[in-house]
Amino acid sequence: MSFKQIESKKIAEIVREQIEDMIKQGDVQPGEKLDSVAKLAEQFQVSRSAVREALSAMRAVGIVSIKQGEGTFVNNYDFSDVLDPMKAERIISKKEMLELFEVRKIIEVGAAEMAAEKRTNEDLEALNAALEEMKTASAENNVGESADVAFHLAIAQASSNQIMVDMMNQLSETLRKTMFESRRVWLFSEKQTLDRLYQEHLELYEAIKAADAERARNAMLAHLRNVEEALNKSVE
Repeated sequence: MSFKQIESKKIAEIVREQIEDMIKQGDVQPGEKLDSVAKLAEQFQVSRSAVREALSAMRAVGIVSIKQGEGTFVNNYDFSDVLDPMKAERIISKKEMLELFEVRKIIEVGAAEMAAEKRTNEDLEALNAALEEMKTASAENNVGESADVAFHLAIAQASSNQIMVDMMNQLSETLRKTMFESRRVWLFSEKQTLDRLYQEHLELYEAIKAADAERARNAMLAHLRNVEEALNKSVE
């Protein structure tokens, strides 16, 4: 059997990843201008052509805009893109993640309350399956954002509100990305453990299982506030 040679990452790809990390961390805010190609090349110790290639790739997926004679600017995240799976490469800054959390508090707190009132045995099985995945992720030192997304989508499903389900499904890719980042912040900025995150989700599950709408509402709000607080501190 013959194998294809595994190629290392191109310099331009590494440069792109580092610039995207700068945007995610808030070192460069949406709307701000990036340093010149020459300065970026000097900072990264690479050729100008590698920087230009990285910026062109970022422009192709809408992360930056290149204005002739003015420079390269970071685009604001267009949240209408969450409805378009073809634009999944767009990145979100921490400031924009915080704005999304404000929306999530409005939507998901109500969803948890409705889920406690309307959940079926099948819904409880789906929630429990996602919980088990989270526990495995915690044991294997995995961030576990996929299981987190599955859990929140299962809550929407348990609400028995099809519009709610559709909205959450359309948000799923954006949720996956923000959950990955927020879990990383939770772990490294707050020195918390995945087990605590698991316990917060377990409390949500127990409230929904007990058909206690107020407890479910409070558990969801407390969970989102805790993660939001960790993000806020990382932005500061």
